[in-house]
Amino acid sequence: MYQYLSDVVVGSEKVVKYRRYFYKCFDGCLNTDKLRVISSGSKAEGLDLPGSDLDLMCLLDFFVEENNENTKKNRMCLDTENSSPGFACIKIPHGYGLENISCKNISITNTGSGLFLTNDFGKQNMSKTMSKKMSTFNDLSKRKLPATFTIQGPAFSTSFQDFYNYDFVFCISCRAWPSVAKRWLYRSRSHEWPSFELITMAIDEGVLLVPVGSKSNSTEDNSLEWRFSFSLVEKLLVHSFNHCQLLCYALLKIFLKEIIDNVDIFNKVLCSYYMKTILFWVLEEVDHTYWTQVNLLRCFLLCMQRLHYFIGCNYIPNYFIPEHNMIEGRMSEQLRKKLEVYIAELLVGDLWNALLSSSSLNDLRYNLCNISKPLNGISEFDKTLMTIDLPDVTLFSFVVKRSLSFFVYRIRNEHCPSHLKNIYAMALLDLCKCLATSVKKLSVDSVSKCSSNKQYYSQYKQCLFYLLLNLNIDAVSGWLLLGKFFYNCQEYDKMSEVLLLSEKILTLELYDLPCLGYVPTLKQINCKTSIQSKPFLKRLRHTFIKTPVFYKGKHNDDSFVFHKDLTHSGWRVVHFGSQEVHLRYLVFLKLYKQKHTERMDSALLLLKEAVGKTPRSNVSSVINYSYLLKAQLLIGDDDYLTTIRGLFSILHSFGLKGPWFS
Repeated sequence: MYQYLSDVVVGSEKVVKYRRYFYKCFDGCLNTDKLRVISSGSKAEGLDLPGSDLDLMCLLDFFVEENNENTKKNRMCLDTENSSPGFACIKIPHGYGLENISCKNISITNTGSGLFLTNDFGKQNMSKTMSKKMSTFNDLSKRKLPATFTIQGPAFSTSFQDFYNYDFVFCISCRAWPSVAKRWLYRSRSHEWPSFELITMAIDEGVLLVPVGSKSNSTEDNSLEWRFSFSLVEKLLVHSFNHCQLLCYALLKIFLKEIIDNVDIFNKVLCSYYMKTILFWVLEEVDHTYWTQVNLLRCFLLCMQRLHYFIGCNYIPNYFIPEHNMIEGRMSEQLRKKLEVYIAELLVGDLWNALLSSSSLNDLRYNLCNISKPLNGISEFDKTLMTIDLPDVTLFSFVVKRSLSFFVYRIRNEHCPSHLKNIYAMALLDLCKCLATSVKKLSVDSVSKCSSNKQYYSQYKQCLFYLLLNLNIDAVSGWLLLGKFFYNCQEYDKMSEVLLLSEKILTLELYDLPCLGYVPTLKQINCKTSIQSKPFLKRLRHTFIKTPVFYKGKHNDDSFVFHKDLTHSGWRVVHFGSQEVHLRYLVFLKLYKQKHTERMDSALLLLKEAVGKTPRSNVSSVINYSYLLKAQLLIGDDDYLTTIRGLFSILHSFGLKGPWFS
């Protein structure tokens, strides 16, 4: 089980470490002077299990302090005396300047005890803002593709076709450790976990306040309360786990999502945060030396027994504030008893068969017990690179992009681990792609005056500079992007050379990097042969292939990448689709512009063949058919109706309904 989880489900210790590096870089890219963004949840902790969302804690640029005599007049106060355990009110002192808060539409309630910040603060404003941002994720919003935006507790959840799922939580920082949680700092621990060093680091991290109140006996949240969140400290604690402890955490999440939630009446009754809390409690009480490979299932059983005990007591104590019962009001007494009996029957009966029946582990039955790693397997860093579903920071248009110097500084930092430097190098190359497509370039046809001519070539050189750097991002996409640039500049000879080189590269064995709608699993990666031993950046530009996506905004609406021949009217996103299809379409366009009629017909046939070879089960297939349709409409090909029917059948397979798709 330990080896299977390490090889196929969770990843090795190194894979977990490299995932954390990716999110460290991701956080650095997102942070601005006014908004600090921190990735949290299981993905940022090193786990990347199916169905996991990306949680982003957005720390606003103001904070609260404990309500005491020393509190400054210009600071908001933390009031825990008039709130439920695990929650606090935020009091605004007399004379507080509301202009200190950068957010608009702040909701404030005047009570007999003074002014308080309500937890629906900014929700309406944020809801409108995030709804607008959803258009970034939804390139076919006018065609009613099912992108979703919902408010779940304190989180703004977004998703597009279930490919990318994000939870944004806007929160306020409480820099000083609150008195209601100080017992956690000093309580007696028989096995000295967490260590004194970890607790000291936890104090430095501080706590957060998220906009959701307690329900108690009511169905509505208490609008004056804010819930304490220890996400930053929890991330710190999970990063201190040894690999056995992390695998136990993964097993608990698998058990919840794939076994308990599969029973209809128990679905969504418990959440993965409870499982993490249970693991924290057990870790305090079991000697660190016990958490070894041979004891993995015994440790898992201890956690399951503790879960059963807590359900029986109808009390799951928050790890930091035990007075806070996290399942209070979560389920009826009848349902609680059924859940208690269900877990008890598993503990005395078929717990291991139930665990092995989960979709994540059912293959273990058919594997040899002595699972061993392939002798010529891909390196752990490349495995991480090929399986991590990390979005491009350009998805978040409220983020100010980092400068080139930001990444260069980190790449040259002698204290930065080499693999983290590689990740920063990738981010630098992605930035070059963004900068290239943000250059406002004049049309070639508009160049006449001397001043226009100088401006054109200045922008030309600037864009070309970034595009040449971007050639290192992978084996093909940088070249195709350069080909599009030359097409826009009407430099068809240069474009031909670039496309010929791209065609030769595509005949080689290349390894896919994650893209919209396709993320390989560790199991799929383990089946591949080894990649040639080269320095990382050489492997990146010789061996890997990725599918870039470009989002249209105010900063790049006149970019060459959104040329009318290269995209569709009304679409705010350019997706390359299949690299081969994209190449064939560019070849066709070049010949069309040069009016090579005979070669153009041959290029159209090759484009049809390339589209026919690609699977019809993801977003790329829609893009592929769209390129073919555009080519057919350009020359009046009679077979365009067949392409339209094929395109609509794919859209119907995504569950799209309405007269536009009939």
